[in-house]
This record gives sequence, structure tokens and C-alpha cells, in this order.
Amino acid sequence: MAIYRLKAKCKDYLWGGEALKTRYNIEFSGSPLAEAWILSCHKDGESELLISGEKCSLPKYLEEHPEAKGILGNRFRDFPILIKLIDAKLPLSVQVHPDDAYAMANEGQPGKTEMWVILEREEGAFLYFGFKQEYTKDEVRKAIEEKRFTDLLRKVPVEKGDVFFIPAGTVHAIGAGILLAEIQQNSNLTYRVYDYGRKDKDGKERELHIEKALEVMQCKRAEESSVHLMRLVSCPYFTVDRIRISSGESYQREVGENSFLSAVLVEGSGKIGHTKESCGKSAPSLSESFLSAKMGDSFFIPAGEGKVDFSGEGEWILSYLEP
Repeated sequence: MAIYRLKAKCKDYLWGGEALKTRYNIEFSGSPLAEAWILSCHKDGESELLISGEKCSLPKYLEEHPEAKGILGNRFRDFPILIKLIDAKLPLSVQVHPDDAYAMANEGQPGKTEMWVILEREEGAFLYFGFKQEYTKDEVRKAIEEKRFTDLLRKVPVEKGDVFFIPAGTVHAIGAGILLAEIQQNSNLTYRVYDYGRKDKDGKERELHIEKALEVMQCKRAEESSVHLMRLVSCPYFTVDRIRISSGESYQREVGENSFLSAVLVEGSGKIGHTKESCGKSAPSLSESFLSAKMGDSFFIPAGEGKVDFSGEGEWILSYLEP
């Protein structure tokens, strides 16, 4: 059966909390746990899968089995998607990501378009998303220098289930008390604009990237972007669906030759696998075909696996590529 459970690569950034360990079953011995890279081929944090009892990095598996990415996946130089669970106990820095053209010309790597799905939030939690109105670059620079940059930003209260699509060039920041899933381009390129004067474990303020940020940021007014739909987002880098399954029901998904499928259980519990009638090309039998899933579990299904069944009671986030 070619449905692989993934082991996350974890990050202990200073703003993180403990919820990913206590509620989302992410294994990590350090503290805090800020990010779990649950589907990642990025050199800064590669996910692992288990094959015949042996650990294998996801990039190595895909190098040996390029067909697993699918026809669309193989059109990209690098694996296109990176998926994280993020626990912001404290607010993240205000930041912006460049687009592909700027990033390749100046950094030699792809830019970053991303989306967020809010999984949990504390009372009063909010995030920053773009600007309140259109500003000139000079006005933005002055606000940064006078340490009032956040006064220019659109402050958005959040609720569980909210979805935000964040194209490259959009200034943004996750606020305190938010736990979310992030689906993004396979990039770790971030320009920090404002970090509240915080200091790292060595007592130094973290580096800001103001000049580059000013070059790439879109200074126009942010458009409303929170939605509550099954189809959450579709862009050249990823398409994301949300499915909710009630007790006693099941959902069947065809995984064709065009694309792999990433499946992350973000609420409840369930099972994922091949039914006897819909076994993929490498699924041996019904008794071996189902994997149990608990909140926070991440799975990789190679392209061409055929029909995959989801059952139990919970909510899944499915990510893949579309023509």
C-alpha cells in the first residue's frame, strides 16, 4: 500500500507554544514547538516516511520514485508544496515574501505564495493582513522608522475555520493565540519588516530585511479574503480542499496520474486507505490497506494510486496540483 505516514521536521522558534505536542500528536523533545513541517522537501527541514521499517526522507523517496509526484508535479524543478502546522503562542514578526521573479533574480530560489487555515484561536486573536489603504513606499518607510508600522496594517479578527490566501508581496503577521495550517510554495524565504524589538536566546534582536521588503511589498489596500468553502484555494502552486466527515460516513478520492495528494487530519480521528474494490497499483489487500489517523497526522499518497477512502469523524485538508 503506497499511503505513507509522514514524520514532521520541527522548529523551536521563540514565539511557539506546546499545543502541537499536546493536542496534535507531533513528536518533539524540545520546547517550545513553533512549527511542524508535516510535508516538506525543503533543505531546511525534510519530512520523513517509513518504508519497510526504515526511515527515508521525502526528497530521497521522490528522487527514486519521480512518478509519485505526478505529471504536474514533475513540471516543477523542485517539489512545489510545503505544509506546516504553526502554533503562535506569541505574535510572529511582520513580514513579506517575494514573488518568483524577484526571488530567483536576487536569492536564487523560488518566492513564496501561501495560505492559512485557522484551526484554533484564543479569545480576541487577530492577524495582520495587508494595508488599511494604499500608501507610498516613502510613507511605509517613515512608519517603519518611527516604529508605528503596524498602525498602517489591516487588523483582522479570526475564527476557527477561516481561510486566508496570501499572494507573494502581501505584508502579513500571525498574531498571538492562533494555531493554523499553512500550505505554501516550497520556499523558506522571508523578509522581516518589524519584530516588536524582541531578542533571541542570545540576547540579540533578530535581523530585519527592510530594504528588500520595501522592494517586494504591495502597498495597496488589502482585499477581503476569508472564506468558508470546501474548495479553499487554487493557484499554480497548490490547490487545497477541506472535507468534513461525520461518524458513519466516508469520502472517496481519486488520486490520478496528474498529481500526488497530501492529506492532513486537523480535527477528530479516522482512517485512510484503499477499499478492496479500489486498490491502487501497489495496495496489496483490504486487511493491509487502512491506516489509523489522529489529529495532526500527515499522509503522502503518490500519483496514480487510484481511489483512496477517508472514514471516521473529523476534518481533513487535502493539497494537490491542478492543470
